[in-house]
Amino acid sequence: MTSLSGLRARAAALLMPMLLCACTQIAAPPRVAWPTVAVDAHGLTDNLDAACVSEHQPGRDYFPHKTAFTHSVQLQVVYGPHFKRVRFTPSVGTGETLEYLLVQCGTPVPAHGPHEQVIQVPVQRLVTGNAAVLGALDELGLVDRLYGSENTRSATVPTVRERIAQGLVHDMWGYGHASIEPVMAVQADVYLSFYSAYPQGNMHPRLWELGVRAIAQADHHETHPLGRAEWLKLLALLTNREALANAQFDRIEAQYRHLTGLAAAAPDRPLVMAGFAAGRDTVETFGGRNQRARLIHDAGGRYALADDARSSSLVYERFEKVYALAADAPVWLGALGGQASVATLIDANPLHGWFRAAREGRVFAWDTGYTGAWAYPFQDQGMTRPHVQLAEAIRALHPSLPLPPFDTDTAFLRQLP
Repeated sequence: MTSLSGLRARAAALLMPMLLCACTQIAAPPRVAWPTVAVDAHGLTDNLDAACVSEHQPGRDYFPHKTAFTHSVQLQVVYGPHFKRVRFTPSVGTGETLEYLLVQCGTPVPAHGPHEQVIQVPVQRLVTGNAAVLGALDELGLVDRLYGSENTRSATVPTVRERIAQGLVHDMWGYGHASIEPVMAVQADVYLSFYSAYPQGNMHPRLWELGVRAIAQADHHETHPLGRAEWLKLLALLTNREALANAQFDRIEAQYRHLTGLAAAAPDRPLVMAGFAAGRDTVETFGGRNQRARLIHDAGGRYALADDARSSSLVYERFEKVYALAADAPVWLGALGGQASVATLIDANPLHGWFRAAREGRVFAWDTGYTGAWAYPFQDQGMTRPHVQLAEAIRALHPSLPLPPFDTDTAFLRQLP
């Protein structure tokens, strides 16, 4: 029989590598100040996306290119001559409103409230606690400003993976709820903090107390896929790249609207099951006012929980309720990721086999390119490609409906064999 001292020794041997790992220091990367630019009497023709102002001229407009949020129900921006006031009002019921004051570097900070977070723009260092933003960073040419991610092992964006391989992106650990110490150590200008529908899970209040400029990222709680894609513009506000973000979003919006019009011509609107069994009596899915429910509607389908009033991207419902609403749905759009087939989906939880879509083999998962939990393109490239997701959803719901090719180099949806 193993002695008590022997058990303690074995426990210490197991814990030591974990403790050493947890105590590993992260050195802040060297910082080089932005160059300064003198603005002449003619003013600026472009926003300064990699420079500061050498001498502030009161009343001068330092942001000739501006943006606005037309679909997001959570973000607003008001421009001043040398600053931007951004307001975030979450669509989930947390009861808080957050305000950020973005000030062109080299100009004075205007009067602001005690709870308004002041951030100098353009920012040089970004750290993210939500992988959804990685694709948007690539589209805006901002990957070189990424210094930390909550999970460097799951990135699928090629430019991000290259930067990680170069050792330039520190792992924050935590899959969205990263550890505070690494976030502080990187000394980021902004930490994009994953925003939870459950206030006790949010890090930004504690980070603010420690002097870390944390901005809540809640794209997943938007009520419309185009509202989610508009979080691209938040990155642009932080980096003065509004012109590029506007052009990119306009392309996304045009394609999405065109596809929505095509889906409206479908002869029927099939009932759609979404989510997966989580345990013996619960289904993990999303609210009926979430952007994923709107995607199903715009693709010509009827989400089984469409009457649910929540906008959260993650809700847990009693299995009996979901079964009563979705048992006869002919299409399952958004099953448990990483399953090789419908048979393995049922093996993972026999409750999956109770649904018509599983029995008839019309089960789809947003997991093309899956290499592990949270490691597939839908996670870090899906935010700004709702038009691609819409085209794929239309093909799943209405396979006979003719559609033009859109972004054929990207794929998210996979039918389980």
